[in-house]
Amino acid sequence: MKRITLLIWTLLFSAGLFAQDFDLPCGNINYRPEVQTVLLYADDNQLNDPIVPLGDMMGRLTLSFDIIDGEGEVLNYTFIHCSHDWMPTEIQRMQYASGFESGRLDDYAFSRNTLIDYVNYQLRFPTEDMMPLLSGNYLLIVYGDDMNDLYFTRRFMVVDEKAHVGATVPRYPDDLTLTDTHQQLNIKVNMNNYLTGNTEQYSFLTIRQNGRWDNAAEGLKPTYVYPDYISFEHHPQTVFEAANQYFRFNTSNFHFQSENLAHIRQTDECYEIDIATCKSRAREAYVSYEDIHGEKFIYVEDENMDNVTEADYCRVNFFYESEAPLTHEDLYIMGALNDWCFNESNKMTYDYRLHGYTCSMVLKQGYYNFMMVTLDRGTNEILTDLTVGNHWETNNVYKLYFYFYNALKGYDELIGYSIVNSH
Repeated sequence: MKRITLLIWTLLFSAGLFAQDFDLPCGNINYRPEVQTVLLYADDNQLNDPIVPLGDMMGRLTLSFDIIDGEGEVLNYTFIHCSHDWMPTEIQRMQYASGFESGRLDDYAFSRNTLIDYVNYQLRFPTEDMMPLLSGNYLLIVYGDDMNDLYFTRRFMVVDEKAHVGATVPRYPDDLTLTDTHQQLNIKVNMNNYLTGNTEQYSFLTIRQNGRWDNAAEGLKPTYVYPDYISFEHHPQTVFEAANQYFRFNTSNFHFQSENLAHIRQTDECYEIDIATCKSRAREAYVSYEDIHGEKFIYVEDENMDNVTEADYCRVNFFYESEAPLTHEDLYIMGALNDWCFNESNKMTYDYRLHGYTCSMVLKQGYYNFMMVTLDRGTNEILTDLTVGNHWETNNVYKLYFYFYNALKGYDELIGYSIVNSH
């Protein structure tokens, strides 16, 4: 993740005007441990990416999050416009947003009948009071009394559909040694009347595999420019480890031991759940089954209960069987359960007594996907070959974002977006 110095321009508060420099990544990051289950999605579907059309975005994004043991204080939010590679743009706020420069998060409710108390916050935006004016990438910033008191940041996008982005996943990649373990994308962008003499210079493509950002291909340039379309092919950055299907578990009902749950028990503090033992699938044959591509879906099974305020939190214990610790890698749990981040909360610790890695996470009731991955200590690369293996047959979702630099106004427009299944 690139680290940058963000110049936060003059913000309007009741206490007056002030400006300050901040050094933070433009990513999906929680800055407080009490912040849990941050959801940002479009059109009332938790599984939708936070991306909305430029001409029809009013109220189509939903933000929901919990503050454990919170007291219901009013929080604030703002957003900034970013380039295709998630750097703040230098254009003035009045050029990319209308209305106020910040807003309040005062729609909150306390949890009910839960062992772990929390306060849930809800926001539907954009609103008339704060509205993006341009397409592109945006960073949502939630904070307390001032910008020194950060709670979390989240990415969202606004697309102005001027191009059609399509892709195929051929059976054989350019490098035949990767035939059974990797997936290569051949991408074609129909730009209609948008082609210019600077098309190659001003075009940028980002590819994400499922919900991941760590292995995203960013800033790709066209391989070929034709009279009416451009293509991205025969490029090493369009080749991805195919990985494997995600593990899955369901905690929506604490009184039913569903798939992949080994034990459920209630303590004085919370419910505690042991996930069935995981082990390396690297040498196992590929097995096809449905997953939600590493995502999470928060809900309780009882339809008479409120998913937002009556879903409880539980301590989920993971165990990965391994006769000895890895020598050059660290082991992590990957998925939306940790916002696709890699930090101490999802890093596994080797236990010599148990002959395996352990990790515990506090998660809200719902349906979750995850997989174990390794982080190479030398390169910081996230890999799947040692833990789950790589199979061309794996059903991955690839998300394609096509940007075109607007030289007149000085920003990257997001003019094409599509989702492609590998199979």
